[in-house]
Amino acid sequence: MTGHGGKRAGAGRKKKDRSEQGYFDDAESYLMAVVQGRTIPDAVRVQAAKTLIGYQQAKQRAPVKSPAPSQLHRKALSSVQKAASDEFEKKAIQIRAKLKAKGGK
Repeated sequence: MTGHGGKRAGAGRKKKDRSEQGYFDDAESYLMAVVQGRTIPDAVRVQAAKTLIGYQQAKQRAPVKSPAPSQLHRKALSSVQKAASDEFEKKAIQIRAKLKAKGGK
């Protein structure tokens, strides 16, 4: 009996013909070609391109606009003044409550 074990002729998944796939400089150009229908999409290459695109291009970030130093200074002063004013009002309420308890107006 011959034919026990080993690989059988014609068994397994057929290899995909990749001879018609073009060459692209970067992942973005390949994905654009797939979207525009200029090349046949290949699941492996599409996934690889999607993974690589994050490393080939810098991520776009929203510009952070910081206030001018004079604005920062004004804001700090106003917050200090507001804190002092709030503290003064709390003390004034306490004093009014004491006076009212003693029989004042």
